[in-house]
Amino acid sequence: MPDLDELIDWMDALELYARDWDQTFGEQTNYFTQEFWYMLIGCVRAHWAGHPLTVSQLTQRMKSGSNRTREERIKRAVDDGYLIKVRDDQDGRASYVRPTPELETMVIGHLMRTLARVRETMQRSKAPQ
Repeated sequence: MPDLDELIDWMDALELYARDWDQTFGEQTNYFTQEFWYMLIGCVRAHWAGHPLTVSQLTQRMKSGSNRTREERIKRAVDDGYLIKVRDDQDGRASYVRPTPELETMVIGHLMRTLARVRETMQRSKAPQ
């Protein structure tokens, strides 16, 4: 039988994560966790790894929506100042998507806050009763 208290603590930690994501984008209520997390986190992660994603690669990272819907999400994030599209210097036909410094700051804050909360929550579940 699983440790239900530990699973409840984990559920609480995941809920905190989702709520913090929503609060991070505050006024931008259109940045729903499920629809935008894969896109924005995928873009930041690839950028940090030194391998920015093309528009096509970024649309493939998303888990829901038609190609048109996925491209509209990217356009919205560009229009809102979270992503930028840049042309490949070697192949002018290819466009890469990079996070703006604002998005990077938001993601870092979100991840640091939620990592601390998850650690705290999981430590409570392991503490002797």
